[in-house]
Amino acid sequence: MSSIRSRVAAAVLAVAVLLAGCGGSSTSDTPSNDSPPPSTPSPQPTPAPTPTSYLLTIAASGSGRVSSGPAGIECGNDCSQSYTDGTEVTLTATANSGYTFSGWTGACSGVSPSCKVTINAAINVGAGFVANIGRGATYYVATSGNDNNNGSSSAPWRTIAYGASRLASGDTLIVRAGEYFDLANFINTRHRPIASGTPAAFTTIRAETPFSVRILNTGSLDYWDAPVFLQGSVASLGQTVTDSYIHVDGFIFDIRNSLNPAYMGWIYGHHNKITRSIFRRVGNVDNYGGWVTLIGDYNLVEDAAGVGAARYGFITGGPSATSRNNIFRRVVGRIDYTNSTEPKATFSVYGNDGLVDEVRDHLFQNCIAIDGRRGPRPIADNDTYGGFYFPKNAMNATIQGSIVLNTEVGYAGYFVKELSGRNIKVEHSVAWDIWNTTSDVSGVRANGNVDTAALIFDHMTIGRSGVNPMYGYTNWDHAPTKQLTNTFFYNNTGIRIGTNQGWTSETNNAFAPAAQAEGSHPVTTGLNLRYVVRPEPGSGLIAAGSGGSDIGATILYRYGASGTLWGEAGYDQLTTESLWPWPYEAQIKAVFAEPNDPPAGNTPSSNDTVRGFCATRARLDGVNPVTLTSYIWEYLGNPIPADIYR
Repeated sequence: MSSIRSRVAAAVLAVAVLLAGCGGSSTSDTPSNDSPPPSTPSPQPTPAPTPTSYLLTIAASGSGRVSSGPAGIECGNDCSQSYTDGTEVTLTATANSGYTFSGWTGACSGVSPSCKVTINAAINVGAGFVANIGRGATYYVATSGNDNNNGSSSAPWRTIAYGASRLASGDTLIVRAGEYFDLANFINTRHRPIASGTPAAFTTIRAETPFSVRILNTGSLDYWDAPVFLQGSVASLGQTVTDSYIHVDGFIFDIRNSLNPAYMGWIYGHHNKITRSIFRRVGNVDNYGGWVTLIGDYNLVEDAAGVGAARYGFITGGPSATSRNNIFRRVVGRIDYTNSTEPKATFSVYGNDGLVDEVRDHLFQNCIAIDGRRGPRPIADNDTYGGFYFPKNAMNATIQGSIVLNTEVGYAGYFVKELSGRNIKVEHSVAWDIWNTTSDVSGVRANGNVDTAALIFDHMTIGRSGVNPMYGYTNWDHAPTKQLTNTFFYNNTGIRIGTNQGWTSETNNAFAPAAQAEGSHPVTTGLNLRYVVRPEPGSGLIAAGSGGSDIGATILYRYGASGTLWGEAGYDQLTTESLWPWPYEAQIKAVFAEPNDPPAGNTPSSNDTVRGFCATRARLDGVNPVTLTSYIWEYLGNPIPADIYR
């Protein structure tokens, strides 16, 4: 037995020696005392400087996607990507079913679905997709064409009015890039008829590439000589004709130094669309005129903008109108000056003077009145009333996800009710830096004298960062139901102007300073705000509203499915499609920045067209230029979140 134990002990000793010789250890991670010291690291080369990168941003409209090579962009979901300086990126546009790719804008142009850009600065590219609504023939107009041609792609016509008059119902007229002048190129059915389309096949007149066609005048025009005029019911060849189901898309309309027409776009018909168009006006205007008026029913203005001189920028209704079911969607307006001595505003529903239910059912979705200036006020009642103003007897009008920013007015950002106006709602909208230097103004105002129906202000952000006095609200209204809820009042001079007629529901509002708090369940702590378009995550605004909602306006997504008319699926719903970056903001900025000096007798007497979002400075990153999107997001002095321009 002892010999066996001796042999086992010897074996164990041999294994231990072997392990020690190999530097191993079966019981510890502690380094052996016999381990050699670590070697001295070799000197490392100095790291190469980080390559410069720039942002490539895609703005797509309609239904389709844009992808990139190298990878990084798959828009609609991911619409921006940083690339190293010098990288060549190929963009490919693919239309969804039922749509056609209509062309590039920005750093790309033309209608080929593929485009290459070389990254050497921040670059913006737009891609358009249009519904296959025209089932008829396609014709062309070009500055090099001739009206004796057949209108084909290889033999285009010369003038837009002639080409449009040759269309049959459901046909499409494509206008190639260039400048087109005077009545021969106006889309005006008082001068040349245009065949109406059908619900399944609109008659379409569009620029080959959005915003590549400018239609303008060279001399004085008559009252009805609007660049876009679609008639209501008129007698023609023994029958009544109404312009309907006509789609105008992709133009810059430019009226210079002509008192007439009253409006640049005048829509009396029904079920018509004006999309991706800019209206620019230079010089004196008719005392009642402006940019676009919708007199008919079920019409749409979408992805549009207006700038320059106007009394009313974008308006529906009128003193004797019966306008119903019209929509303004994603529209930007900046009134620079005017000679009009009548009441003024950027957006308006003008209620019928005598019949309270004739001008009704209108929507403003993601509309922006920005950097506007106050016009003449020969008497107090003829001031610039607001960014939005609904005079007389407007009924059933709703504002969703809209902004009035840095706008000089006489009364309020949203002056939405007077006389017998009824059922007015403003939700998830911003009034910020509403100002003038001579009188008190407020974020919202209502003056109705009829004790029927409702007035609702819900989920708004109302405040200022400027030095001019601004108050929260003016409530001189007599509606039996008046709601002020889930609204954030920030840094206002005071909470209200004048006598308060009271609210039937005033709850879950937030106030900074706290001394202005009123109503039930006010919130007064943790109220930091970095961006006017959303409550700040982690702040006291989050989940503090009724039903656990956030207090204040949240304007991150588009209201209304693109292209939909009133009553169509999704026309009044909040979508999941991001609103930012703002579509076609580069083209809007370029036109807004064009010089436009007021004639003598206009107010104001000067016009800095590169103010506000049109400034030539860089945004807060010190590199990329200011855009409409960055101007709004950075208005409070905080850099725009990186994911907006991914």
